[in-house]
Parts: sequence; C-alpha cells; structure tokens
Amino acid sequence: MLIFGRVGQAVRIHYNARRAPYMPWHGRTGRLVVVCRGKPRNHGVEIDGKIVVVPCGNIYAFRGPR
Repeated sequence: MLIFGRVGQAVRIHYNARRAPYMPWHGRTGRLVVVCRGKPRNHGVEIDGKIVVVPCGNIYAFRGPR
C-alpha cells in the first residue's frame, strides 16, 4: 500500500478478490498526478490519459514486470 506517494511515481492499482470483478481499473498501471494528505485519503492516478480517483489502500508502487 502506498500512503506517501510522490507526484510522477509509477503505481499499480489492486483491489481485493471480491471487488476486483467490478472495478475497471484493477491491475492497471499509471502515474500519480494528485497526492492528497487529508481525509479521505484518495489519490489521482493518470491511466491512459484519464485521471482516476483511487483510495490510497488500493495503490501499490510499481517497479516493472517481474
């Protein structure tokens, strides 16, 4: 989980098994555009040119394919 991200950082979006089938951004990668510090702690992630709001508990640092 990525709590204190940096703007421009590569991230991966991941939801738990029960929610993943309903979330269109599950498993996608993007870049952090907006990092919020208040509550609720949601971050803006740019995916395919669109900015998507994602809770910080569903964002993980992306280090490339393994």
